[in-house]
Formats: sequence, C-alpha cells, structure tokens
Amino acid sequence: MVAAIYGCRDDKSPVMIQEFIPGTYIRFSSHEFGKEYDTLAIALLNITANEYTITRRWRYEKTDSTPNYQLITTAGIYYPEDKVLEDMESGDLLTFDPKQSCLFIGTLKYQKL
Repeated sequence: MVAAIYGCRDDKSPVMIQEFIPGTYIRFSSHEFGKEYDTLAIALLNITANEYTITRRWRYEKTDSTPNYQLITTAGIYYPEDKVLEDMESGDLLTFDPKQSCLFIGTLKYQKL
C-alpha cells in the first residue's frame, strides 16, 4: 500500500525534492583554455529550518599553467514554496530535478552521483 501511494506522488513535490537534495553533484567542462572540475556536496544541517551545508570543491587546469583549486563551504536555506535552495553567501539559487538526477545553478548542470 505504501509503494502505491509513494508511486502516485508528484516528482516535483517539495517533500520529494527535499529528500533528493542531500548528496554529491559533479560538473566537468573543457574548452581551448583548459578544463574545469566542480563538485558540490550538500548535507542537511537543520531539518526544521530547512538549512543545508554546501561544500564546493573546484579545480581549474589551464593548458599552460598549474591547476587552481578552491574549497568553499557555505550555508543554504531551502524554500519549499519556490522549490529552490539559496546559497546564503553568493545568493545563487539551486534548483533540483529528481527525474534527471541533477541540480542546476542557472544554466550550469550538475549530475548527482
């Protein structure tokens, strides 16, 4: 009975998205100037406040120099009415697509591992 009810849920419902959010997401891009590796790790910090930690590990390899690295940890608040997670430091809005198992920051797409 539970499976039948769960199966009828809308994949875009706020509860489904909040269950999907925690995890690791990756993005890779390559162009004539170099390669970019980007990883986001999102973890639930406080369920009653809809608060998450967002850890970004970024590496950029220019074709003619040594790689650049960044590690940034911020907090995010999930707004169920808008179905977005807002990065409280940058103001970026993260949207999630459980069907495609990914998240978007604007047009940048990160695949969930």
